[in-house]
This record gives sequence, structure tokens and C-alpha cells, in this order.
Amino acid sequence: MAYRLRVKEILKEKNVSIGKLSRGADIPIGMVRRMVNDPTYNPTGATLAKVSKYLGVSMDDLYYDDEEENPTSNGSAPSQ
Repeated sequence: MAYRLRVKEILKEKNVSIGKLSRGADIPIGMVRRMVNDPTYNPTGATLAKVSKYLGVSMDDLYYDDEEENPTSNGSAPSQ
């Protein structure tokens, strides 16, 4: 199972800029940029809590399982 950050998608859905998230959640701009540009980045729980609180989503909503997004080559969903 490979989990990926979906901060970029949530920011777009909520029409929030990287700068606004950085200021509002009190997170360095560089860290926010990394979360947006590197879906494999693994920030701390404290950082995820700040992001989820500011964006009004659960911490679980900040991730997606990319194996569910990309079915195996035979067209079936991966087994769990």
C-alpha cells in the first residue's frame, strides 16, 4: 500500500494558496511547497494536524492510497 499526500488537490478545491496555508497554519512556506510538490513527502503528525485543522478536513483526507487510484495491469483492483 502506498499512500500519497493530496494537499495540492485540497488547496485547489478550497481555493487556498500555498502562502495562505503557510501563514494560516503557521508552517514554513518551504514545507508547504514540499507537501504540494512531492506527494511522497512524509511530514510530521503535528504538521498534518495544523494543515488539516486550517483546511477543515480530517488528517485521513490529506492522503489517498495510490494503489486504489491505479488498478493493476489486468484491470482488477489490488487485493487487500
